[in-house]
Amino acid sequence: MIRAPYKIRILLLLAIMFFSVELFAQQKYNAALLDTLQQIAGTNTLSKHFAQLYYRAIEATNRYSAKQTENIRRFIFGFESSFAPAFFRSYQDLVTSKPQIFNWQPYYADSTFNPLQYEFIGMNAHINGDMWQALKERYDFDTLEKYRKPLIKFQKALNTFFDSIYVTTGQYKKLKRLHLLTLGLDKVIGRKMLLHWRKRQVQLALLFYSDPKKCERKWKRTQYKMRRWNRFAINWIK
Repeated sequence: MIRAPYKIRILLLLAIMFFSVELFAQQKYNAALLDTLQQIAGTNTLSKHFAQLYYRAIEATNRYSAKQTENIRRFIFGFESSFAPAFFRSYQDLVTSKPQIFNWQPYYADSTFNPLQYEFIGMNAHINGDMWQALKERYDFDTLEKYRKPLIKFQKALNTFFDSIYVTTGQYKKLKRLHLLTLGLDKVIGRKMLLHWRKRQVQLALLFYSDPKKCERKWKRTQYKMRRWNRFAINWIK
C-alpha cells in the first residue's frame, strides 16, 4: 500500500467534499483546487505527473473564464466541481490500494513510463473517460445544450495549453521522427485530436438524456479508442 503524508490525505478528502457541494465563489474555488493539485504534484506517486499538468490546465481555465460572462463562468466552474474529483478519486484509489476506475487503470499500471507518457495517458483517461460523466452528473440536457458552444470554444485556451506540452516533445526520438514524417503537422493534428475528444464528450453527455442506447454504444466505441490511444502513447512517446 502506498501511503501519502497525513496532511495530503486530509486535503484530498476535504477537496472531494468541497467539489461535491454547490459552487463557491470563483476565487475560493480556484484556490482549493489548485492547492490540492499542488499537494498531489509534490508527492512521490505516479499521480504527480498528471497533477502537475492539471494545475497548468486549471490556470488556463482561469484565464479563459476571466473574459467570459458571469453565467458562463458559473457553468465552467460548476462543471469543474464534478470533473476534478474524478482525478482525485483515482489518486485516493492509489493511496488506499483499492481497484482503480476503468479509465485510470492504464495510467497506474506501469511505474516506468516517462513523464510525457503519463501526461498523455492521464489526459486520455480524464477527458475521454471522465468528462462526459461529469457533465451529465452536474447538468441536465437543456443546460448542456445552452452552454455547448461556450464549452467547445474553450478550446482556444486549451490550444495554448497544448502548445506548452508540445514544446517538450523534442526530447523524445520517436516523436521527433513523427514530426518529420508529418512535415510538422503533428502539432495541428494534436490540437484537432484534443478538440475531437472534447466534442465527443459533450455529445455523449447530451445522448445520455436524448438517446441512452446510442450513448451506451458510443461510450463502448470510445473505450476502444481510449485503449488505442494508450497504445500509441506507450509505443511512440519515447
